[in-house]
Amino acid sequence: MIAAYFRFENLPDQVKAKYGIRSKARLDCTTHANTKGYTGLIDFINAKGQMYLFKIPAREFVKTNSKRLAEWALSNGKLNLSSIYFEDVDFPEYGYGYPNANRLLSNGTANPLFPYRNDCYLFITNQDLTLVEVFIILNGRNLIPGYYQNLIDGALDSEIEQLRAQAKPFFDYGISL
Repeated sequence: MIAAYFRFENLPDQVKAKYGIRSKARLDCTTHANTKGYTGLIDFINAKGQMYLFKIPAREFVKTNSKRLAEWALSNGKLNLSSIYFEDVDFPEYGYGYPNANRLLSNGTANPLFPYRNDCYLFITNQDLTLVEVFIILNGRNLIPGYYQNLIDGALDSEIEQLRAQAKPFFDYGISL
């Protein structure tokens, strides 16, 4: 059911220094398992072959009403991957999200995530969001409440463990993380 897995984390200081990374909010993709050849995140890969996102308070740039549940969003500074919705206070490490479904971005350019607008993102994070695991379910957006509940209930645990075990480094930072 889960098509792809990406692990984003805050890199150790010595690795950041080696690659000139100054941002404390930057999360680099360190490992991934992409069993179905998911291409929805290729616009987040830079010229060096690194994929990274910044954790940003959603209220800073997402225009929405006051009932917004998302506190955080993941963005590369130019393109927003998703807001992260944490709905169950008993399980604050589990969240969900989805790509922007608009055909155009706010600047009028084509939205590269539009073809993936029906996908579901499930997130597992640590408390300070220095680690964010993204699990992608193709065409699962309309069923997010069920997938989110399955994540909380443990129904996806074996599949998640399998993907973690299959995960390979996304970019070689030259040291073991």
